[in-house]
Amino acid sequence: MSKRRNSKRRNRLGSSGGQEPAVVQLMSFEITWDVMPDPQTDALPGTTRDRMQKLFDLVHEKPKKAIPELRELAARHPEVLSLRNWLVSALRRGSSSDRDEAFAICEQLFREKPGYFFARTTLADLLLDQGRVEDAAELLFGPEAMLPRLYPGRKVYHISEIRHWAYLCGRTKILQGEPESARSYRNMLEELEPGSPPVQHLDGMLEREAGMLGKLMAVFRKLT
Repeated sequence: MSKRRNSKRRNRLGSSGGQEPAVVQLMSFEITWDVMPDPQTDALPGTTRDRMQKLFDLVHEKPKKAIPELRELAARHPEVLSLRNWLVSALRRGSSSDRDEAFAICEQLFREKPGYFFARTTLADLLLDQGRVEDAAELLFGPEAMLPRLYPGRKVYHISEIRHWAYLCGRTKILQGEPESARSYRNMLEELEPGSPPVQHLDGMLEREAGMLGKLMAVFRKLT
């Protein structure tokens, strides 16, 4: 199912029968670990692009420190959608008011640019944080939410996109009480990035789900 082409690390997911998870059989696309073209970012001055790389690291290491400059850059370059997405990521790790702002920015970004991959997945992520599982599910599993329908001409996705999408699909299915469906997404991630943090988090959620189900069954047996 997986293969490499030259020095580029790519995986192809598609239907080939056998024991592949059902979720994989619904689509056919390639996943790359290589940097993908981003015309808006590429058009920025080199100094700005260099600063963006440092800000990307800062968002993950010290998100609060990244917020002021991200605000400035996102306002100056609204065409670079990743800047607003990074700002959302930094804000959601802050105070309650910061998280409210993160949601408002992400919701606006999705309204403006519904075709931006991370606008959809990040909004679903924030909805799950708020306990709005069915609203998140609509973004991920609704009639028009399948990747081939959202991006009909697209054949290659970056691993960061598929990682976020598959993790959120698995998380949502667990919260909907569908652990077997969730496990398909978990297995997809395990094939792509064995033992990665998303895989570990889904494993933890699945274990807790199984534990709660076992306790409920034990109680039921005592009552019958």
